[in-house]
Amino acid sequence: MRLDEPMHVTINSMGDSVPYETSTRNVSQSGFFLEYDRPSRFPFNHASILEVRLTLPDGHQIFFNGKVARVVNAGEPAARETGSGIGIKIVQIEAKAENILRAFLDKLFTEQQRRASQNAGSPSNGTEGAA
Repeated sequence: MRLDEPMHVTINSMGDSVPYETSTRNVSQSGFFLEYDRPSRFPFNHASILEVRLTLPDGHQIFFNGKVARVVNAGEPAARETGSGIGIKIVQIEAKAENILRAFLDKLFTEQQRRASQNAGSPSNGTEGAA
């Protein structure tokens, strides 16, 4: 789900104390996508098990383990839809954190649906009804 505002993400290799700070604008129940111009410079690979902390807009911090699910380079067909970057898949998450993430996504989906229905009912270019 696309976000209006980026969410803060802290990533490190499992057991490593060196954090990598970044952000995401695309999150789902199964993971998130990090936009990078040059994803080959991302310091993790497909074999890396990651410790991830995702900070929600309300301040809740969700911890889970993830791994690199895909790398999309500029010029690839998938980049037309997502842009270049790295997809991170959630591989292990505690029930409480999963429930917080699900509630956040449900609320976000409801807000986006409400905005879409409001926009559908409003004039698109401001000329409707003009004499």
